[in-house]
Amino acid sequence: MLEKTYAPDAVEKKWVEAWSKAGLFHSEPSRDGRRAYTVVIPPPNVTGALHIGHALNNTLQDVLVRWHRLHGREACWVPGTDHGGIATQNVMEKQLKAEKLSRHDLGRERFLERMQAWTRDCKKTILGQLTRLGCALDFGREAFTMDEARAKAVQHAFKEFYDAGLIYRGARMVNWCVRCGTALSDIEVEHEDRKGKLWHIRYPAEDGGPGVVVATTRPETMLGDTAVAVNPSDGRYATLVGKPLRLPLADRVIPVVADEHVDSAFGTGAVKVTPAHDVNDFEIRSRHPEIGSLQVIGFDGKMGPEAGRFAGLSREAARDAVVAALGEALDEDGAPLLVKTEDYKNAVGVCYRCQQSIEPLVSEQWFMKMGPLADKAKAAVDDGRFHIHPASWEKSYRNWLANIQDWCLSRQIWWGHRIPAWYCLKCNDVGDKPFLTLKGLKAVISAEKPASCAGCWGREFLQDPDVLDTWFSSALWPLSVFGWPSKEGNKDFSFYYPTDVLVTGYEILYLWVARMQMMGLHFEGRVPFADALIHGIVRDKAGKKMSKSLGNVVDPLLMMNKHGTDAFRFALVSQAHPGRDIPFAEDSITGPRNFANKLWNSTRYVLDYALKNEPAPAGGYPLCALDRSALSMADRWILARFEAVGAEAAARVAEYNLAAAADALYGFLWDEFCDWYVELSKASLADPARATAAKTVLVQVLTGTLKLLHPFMPFITEELYQALKAYAGETAEHAFQAGAPRPEGWADADAVAEMEFIMSAVGSVRATRSQLNVPPASKLKAFYKGDGTTAKRLTANSDMVLHLARLESLEHAQARPPSCATAVAGDLTIFIPLEGLIDFAKEKVRLAKDLEKLVKELAKSEAMLGNRSFIERAPEAEVEKVRAQRDQSKAQAEHLKDTLAALGS
Repeated sequence: MLEKTYAPDAVEKKWVEAWSKAGLFHSEPSRDGRRAYTVVIPPPNVTGALHIGHALNNTLQDVLVRWHRLHGREACWVPGTDHGGIATQNVMEKQLKAEKLSRHDLGRERFLERMQAWTRDCKKTILGQLTRLGCALDFGREAFTMDEARAKAVQHAFKEFYDAGLIYRGARMVNWCVRCGTALSDIEVEHEDRKGKLWHIRYPAEDGGPGVVVATTRPETMLGDTAVAVNPSDGRYATLVGKPLRLPLADRVIPVVADEHVDSAFGTGAVKVTPAHDVNDFEIRSRHPEIGSLQVIGFDGKMGPEAGRFAGLSREAARDAVVAALGEALDEDGAPLLVKTEDYKNAVGVCYRCQQSIEPLVSEQWFMKMGPLADKAKAAVDDGRFHIHPASWEKSYRNWLANIQDWCLSRQIWWGHRIPAWYCLKCNDVGDKPFLTLKGLKAVISAEKPASCAGCWGREFLQDPDVLDTWFSSALWPLSVFGWPSKEGNKDFSFYYPTDVLVTGYEILYLWVARMQMMGLHFEGRVPFADALIHGIVRDKAGKKMSKSLGNVVDPLLMMNKHGTDAFRFALVSQAHPGRDIPFAEDSITGPRNFANKLWNSTRYVLDYALKNEPAPAGGYPLCALDRSALSMADRWILARFEAVGAEAAARVAEYNLAAAADALYGFLWDEFCDWYVELSKASLADPARATAAKTVLVQVLTGTLKLLHPFMPFITEELYQALKAYAGETAEHAFQAGAPRPEGWADADAVAEMEFIMSAVGSVRATRSQLNVPPASKLKAFYKGDGTTAKRLTANSDMVLHLARLESLEHAQARPPSCATAVAGDLTIFIPLEGLIDFAKEKVRLAKDLEKLVKELAKSEAMLGNRSFIERAPEAEVEKVRAQRDQSKAQAEHLKDTLAALGS
C-alpha cells in the first residue's frame, strides 16, 4: 500500500541503495544475443561540484541509457572524470595563493601530490552527485583521464603520431595566456567584444616628409614594429612602398611594404607590422622575411629589454605610458605624432579559463598536423557515418574541419600528462636556458626514461617539462575506457566499441567531439560514436549565462532536495528542445512536481479504489484476456492512445528529441489517462459486468506508461512499478529490467475521434462555467444546435457528457434560447441558459474589465512582436512565449466578446 502523499526524499534514498546493492547498472558483454548500447560520460573536470549544466547533460544520457535497456539492449554507461589541466591547476593555485604560497614554493612533486589529494576528494563529490541524480552508471568501470590505463593510451597515441610525422616540435606563433603561463590552442581562445580605443599615429618619413598615419588598438606593441604595410592596389601609398619611416619613440627605421593582406578600408589603410605579437603580422613577415621580428613583450606579460624605457611595465601600464609619450611627441614640423583617438569596439581574444587577454607570442611548442585527420572526420559526416543532432550544427562542423589549423599540444603547466619526450644532455645543449626558446632539440619518445642514448650512449636525460593539452587525453576517451590500445582478447573493446551516442553541449563541439571523431577514425577506421546529441546551455530565466558574479547560479542539489530529483530532471529534459538554450527558473519545477504527485495519487486510485488492495490474481490482469467486443468506447480509446503514445515517444527518442518524448508521455498520463479515463472508469468499476475489463485497462495502461516514463523519472516510477507489477502479471525485480510495453492491435480511429469530440464538448462547457463563475456543484440544463455526425456522437454519448460536464439535461434546440452563454464543439453549438444562475449586471462589469485587461495585454504582445530589436536579440524561447501569450489573449478576448453579447451588453 502506498503512503498517502509522495515523499521524494525517502523514495530516492530507498532506491539508490537498492539499485547499488543489486548491481543493477553493471554491464558485461552479452551472451544472450543482446546488442550493446554504449555511452561514455563526458568526464567532468575535477574542479569542484557539478553545476546545472552537468545535471542536464547527465539526465539526457540517463534517459537514453534507461530507455534502450528497457527496449532490450545491453546498456553500458561508463562514468569518469577529467583531470582538467589548466582549469584544475587554476583552482589549486588559488588555494595556494590564499595560503600565501605558489606552486613553485612547493616544487613539482609536492604540488602534484596535493593535486592528487584534491582530485580524490573531488571525484568522490562528483560521483556522489551523479548517484543522487539517479544516473544508471556502471561505477565498476570508473575511469580518470590521468589514471594508469589512460596514461598508456596517451603515450601510445603520442608515439604513433610522432612516428607518422604528425607530431613535431617547432617555433610558431601561439596564443599565450600570461595569467596561466601557458600556450593555448586556437579553440581555447574565446572572443569578447570590448570597448577600447583606436589610436591614429604618424610614422614620419626618414627624409622628413609627412610619412604615414597608422591606426592601432595596441599602441604598446609599436615598440616591436618592423614595418608598415599597405595594400599594393592602394594608390594613396604607391610612392611610399619601399621607403623608410622613423618609428616613433624608438631610434629605428622601418620600411613600407606592400601586402595583399592589408584591408585598405580599415583605419587609414596603412597598418603597423609587429611580427612577434600579431598572428597576421607574423604571416606578413613570412612573405617579407627581410623585415625581421622583434619581441618586446615577455611570457610574463611585461615589456622586455627591447622596449627601452618602457621595459618592466605590464602591457596595460605600457599602453598608457606609450600613449602619454606619443601625446607629447612632435615631428620635425612640430605636428603631433598622436593624430587622433577614437572609441572603438574590438573583438579581443581571451583565455577560455581565466578570461585574461591573450598575447600572441612565438615560442617552441609541440604541434600536431590536423589536416589528414580532419579530412577523415569530414568524410564521415559527409557520407552519413556520423550524424549531429540537431543537423543545423553540421555545416559549422564541416567548415571548422575544412579550415583546421595545426594543434598546439604543449602546455606550460604541471598538472597533466607529461610529454613523453626525453633529451640526451650530451646531444642537446640545454643548460639553464628558458625551455620555450630552445630550438632544434633531438628527442627520444618514450613513456619511461631511456636507458641510454643511441647516438652517444649518454645516460643523462631531461624529460620535456611541458604537459599535453587536456583535450588530447579526452579525445581518446571512447577508446581508452575500454582498454585500448590493448585489443587482443579484450572482450570489452570488441563488444562495446564503437559507442552509440555522445551527449554534450555545443560549446565543446570542436574542442572535443571533432577530436574524438578524428582519433577514432585514425586509429580504428571507425567513428567512435555514430551520433552526437548537442544540447544547449542552461541560462537564467532572462537568458543570461549563469555565473557566481551575477548571483544567478542554480544549485542542482538544492533543487533536488527541495522539489525531488524526478521533478528536477523532468523540468530539465522537457525544456531541452533541440538547438535551443534553456531559460531555467525554479518555478519551472512546479509543473513536474505536481505531475509526480498526480502519478502518485492516480496509482493510489488504481490500488485502493479499483483493486481495493486485494491480492493480485495469478498472472495479474493481462490485456490478452480482454474481450475486445465487450470493451466500452472509453476503454477502446485509452488503449488506442496507449499504443500510439508508446510509438510516438519511441519515434521522438530515435530522433534525439527527448523533450518531445517527455511531453508526449506527460500529456498522455496527465491530460488523457488521469483527467479523463480515471474519471470514466468509475462507472465501469461499479458495473460487475465491466469491472474486470476496467481493472485490466487501468493496470496495464498505467504500468506500461510508467515504464516508458521510467527513464525520465526513475525514482517515483520504480516505486509505483513495484506496487503495480503483480497486478500487471510482471516479475522483473526492477523497472529497469522489465522491458518496454508493446501493445499491438489496439488502434481504433473511431473511438479516438469520438472521445476527442466528447473531450472538446465537455471542455468547452467547463471553460464557459469557469469564465462565468457558475458554481461547480450547480447542475445545468443545456441545449445544442447542429445535425450530422457530431450530433449523433453527442446523443450516443450523452450520459458521459452529462456526467463529465455536470449537466442536468442536454436537449436539441432549433434556435438559441434567451440569456445563454455558448460553448462550441466541432460544428455544434451548446447553449447554457444562465437565468437565475448568475448576477448578469455584476458579470457584465467583471467581464468588461477582464476584456479591457486582455486588450491591453494583447496590445503589449503585439508591440513586442513588432519590435525588430526584440525579435533579433531576445532568446528564441522568450519570443515564442510572447507569441503564445498573444494568441491566447486573442482567443480569450474573442470568447469574452461573444459572452458579453450573450449577456445583453
